[in-house]
Amino acid sequence: MSIPNLPGSASIHAAKRGGELAAQLFKFGFGEIVSQTGLAKLLPAGLSPDPAHHNRPAPERLRLLIEELGPTFIKAGQVLSTRPDLIPAEFANEFKKLQANVPPAPWEGDNPDKHVHAALRQELGDRFDTAFQKIDPEPLAAASMAQVHRATLADGTHIVLKVLRPGIDEVIAADLQLMGWLAGLADGYLQNLGFDAPDVVEEFTKQLERETDLRIEADSTQRMSDDFADEPGVNFPKVYREVSTRGVLALEHVQGTLLSSLDTESISKEQRLALVGRAADAVFRQCLSVGFFHADPHPGNIFVDVDTASITFIDCGMVGSIDPRSAEQLAQITHGTIEGELDRVVRTAIRIADADPTVADDRRFRADVWRFIDNFKGGSLESLRMGQLLDEFFEVMRKHQLRCPADIVYLIKSLTTIEGVAQELAPEFDLVGHVRPYVTKLVKQRFGFRALKRRVRNNAVAYADLLDHLPYRLDDLMRMVRQNRTTIRLEHQNLDKLTNEVERASKHIAWAVILGAVILGASILVLADQRGGRTYLSVVALVAFVGASSIGLFRLLRPRI
Repeated sequence: MSIPNLPGSASIHAAKRGGELAAQLFKFGFGEIVSQTGLAKLLPAGLSPDPAHHNRPAPERLRLLIEELGPTFIKAGQVLSTRPDLIPAEFANEFKKLQANVPPAPWEGDNPDKHVHAALRQELGDRFDTAFQKIDPEPLAAASMAQVHRATLADGTHIVLKVLRPGIDEVIAADLQLMGWLAGLADGYLQNLGFDAPDVVEEFTKQLERETDLRIEADSTQRMSDDFADEPGVNFPKVYREVSTRGVLALEHVQGTLLSSLDTESISKEQRLALVGRAADAVFRQCLSVGFFHADPHPGNIFVDVDTASITFIDCGMVGSIDPRSAEQLAQITHGTIEGELDRVVRTAIRIADADPTVADDRRFRADVWRFIDNFKGGSLESLRMGQLLDEFFEVMRKHQLRCPADIVYLIKSLTTIEGVAQELAPEFDLVGHVRPYVTKLVKQRFGFRALKRRVRNNAVAYADLLDHLPYRLDDLMRMVRQNRTTIRLEHQNLDKLTNEVERASKHIAWAVILGAVILGASILVLADQRGGRTYLSVVALVAFVGASSIGLFRLLRPRI
């Protein structure tokens, strides 16, 4: 697992957090985890569970625990709420309720390491004194990792500055160290978790690395803006590179109304349909045509202008990309499901998860996939809800521990999010009509006449190349055979178990021969004593007999030695 290099202070902080974590786990009714993982020794004396949480379900108790543990853990929960392939669905759904109600970092104060003014000056250097007319000390918004301030550039341009919280790197490093340690404990001590704890921490670490390097968000914002340069109604904030760094992102101050704050009662039905249609088209185009998409297009990340029906996406920190091969696989799933072709859907699932091909013969897996297909087969592209189909399909994959690539999960999240937005703001909106062209194009890319012609042409070239080189490859093979340079390697599965059993049986036989010889020798000594009258021989024989019997009984009671 890749965890960042930790400063010395991180380990000290992690140790303190370990005690706090043990107390909070105990408080929220996870005492069994505390005892099984050895955290009980960190508990203060006299601590008892909070009775208010006794009757709450485990997912809710865990969500409340995460809120108590602070920003890094809240961010982890928010990220995991988008990954139902990694954690059980009931936990993912509960984590969607997590809100990072974090007070903003102060603009100035006694400790310069903790205030935003010093962080900005350190990030921008000499540019800080010349780039701005004004920076508003009062934050526009505050979240767990960063906060946003209004600012005015030297030329009078109004912008917003997204600034990483001062000292957040050290906090994240310490909390990731603690999470990695906890994941190792959970993986070793707790059974039937339903997910791989170290993998969950690793996935979160990667996501956090992306979100705490604001240069990546700047690149993503610029790329999406370029992708939609030919569509005036869809916008992304302009990036001001001259005052952007790893810890600071300068963006255009977007004018308009957040979709989450829009008073739908004050606008007409036609205006609502126009706005939702614009947002849906933009997301479907990103996901199913461009291949680079905003992974979190919820109403709080979309500004709208009701009069022009234009939209602006903000907060491009969580993005995804889908390559042509994955797009073809999605087409296979879509088309195979509609046509009721179980084998094609099963094979595609195995290729997506890069799983053992023998899983295709697993009866339980095939039965679950067929139940999924049965819900959609016989329909058509006109009646298809793409997000619902993919969401249910990958829930089947998670159930059978088949890992779905993160970007495909983010694509599903993006599609289902915009479907939810459409249903909430304009229930009468024809979402199927808007998604149909993109899904049809996706399917035609795989199954259309041109796609078939392209595959035949490519395969013909490949076969021709194979036939052209076949004589040389056969000649090379025959030469290696003649020179005794060929080897055959056979790999036996679970041969080590057989070897161990044979070795253990051999030890038992050897001990039996030795103990039998000792008992036989003791019997001879007893006979010699009876004839010669030497008492000490009987004593020696008795000791040998008792010793041999004891060793024999011990080995019978401990057969695996």
